[in-house]
Amino acid sequence: MKLTLSLPRSRTKHLTSIPAPEGCEAAALLLVTQDGLQYIAERDPCVPVYYVHLPNLTAGQEMTCDVSPLEEPQAAPGIRHTQENEQVNVTLAGAPFMTFHHSTAYPKPVINPLLTPGGINMLREPMAAYEDGEHPWQRGLTLMQGAINGVDCWNEQNQPGFGCTIQDTMEIGQGPLSTVIATTNTWYEKEKPLMTDRRSYRLFDTPREAVVLDVTLMLEASQGPITIGATKEGGFLCIRVNPTMDAAAGGQMENAYGATDEIGCWSKPAHWMDYYGPVGDEVTGFAIFDHPDNFRYPTTWHVRGYGLFAPNCWMFKDDHHLAAEETITFRWRVVIHTGNTQQADIANRFLDYVDGPRVEWSK
Repeated sequence: MKLTLSLPRSRTKHLTSIPAPEGCEAAALLLVTQDGLQYIAERDPCVPVYYVHLPNLTAGQEMTCDVSPLEEPQAAPGIRHTQENEQVNVTLAGAPFMTFHHSTAYPKPVINPLLTPGGINMLREPMAAYEDGEHPWQRGLTLMQGAINGVDCWNEQNQPGFGCTIQDTMEIGQGPLSTVIATTNTWYEKEKPLMTDRRSYRLFDTPREAVVLDVTLMLEASQGPITIGATKEGGFLCIRVNPTMDAAAGGQMENAYGATDEIGCWSKPAHWMDYYGPVGDEVTGFAIFDHPDNFRYPTTWHVRGYGLFAPNCWMFKDDHHLAAEETITFRWRVVIHTGNTQQADIANRFLDYVDGPRVEWSK
């Protein structure tokens, strides 16, 4: 099998995706160029695409490869993880990077910290469960929403009318390009189940200046019909940045259209949003890319100067109804980067995500 690809624009080495050839289910492929260079492509288990790190290519330059299934590929060499005390600790490029917590001591699973290359947390330190204070439910990188069958699954109160999310199962998979934390979860109002989800966090083995974390959330109306209500609160991905990154302090927000303040970004639709600022001696940030297949793409944004950063396609919109057993899936790419929006090349990285190489498969 042969693969010929070309890029619509010149790019340095980057991560991109290519559509899988018809009938190909291999977990990984080996790509060998005419010059004998080798690249590994890793399949997404949810959609028929392969991810691959491409070399420097100029616009229109063709790259032809012989392609074969890669048997028993080695796990991504730059990612390691350990599990203990209801948490998963992940290292990247030989240094601690992030911790995923799934303890029932908290109202929902959360990632915190996410560390800069210098080892400082880019997220606000989490507050205790049900603690009073300034937005204590914004405890890192979480998945939540403010109106599920009328139940507030965003704010946290240990009383009727408010929700929590309990993790049911977890699997950690290691591929040649990434490590995936995949979980199933149940959303509750007190002891009453509302719905279930399947979510995954796919961390790619990338340099620390632009780490790629793909987040997938599939909601299922497993307990009966679901109404996802209009709410100004986030829905579903949420990040609360380190206070030193706040746009109200020394940080900056910027969307795909160049808006750089809360008036221009909050509640406005945009294909991507970046939030960056100083953390210790570094400038680092988070860029979130909305996936073109997501409901109401491009999403609107609940992004605040005090450090909240959340795509929310439910802002000032109609309720959305799921029939019993119906599902809805969301995908986002989070790029955890150094430098500002332009230095991190966020606009081109978004195009890599939604508009990859032109591909021709042949035998």
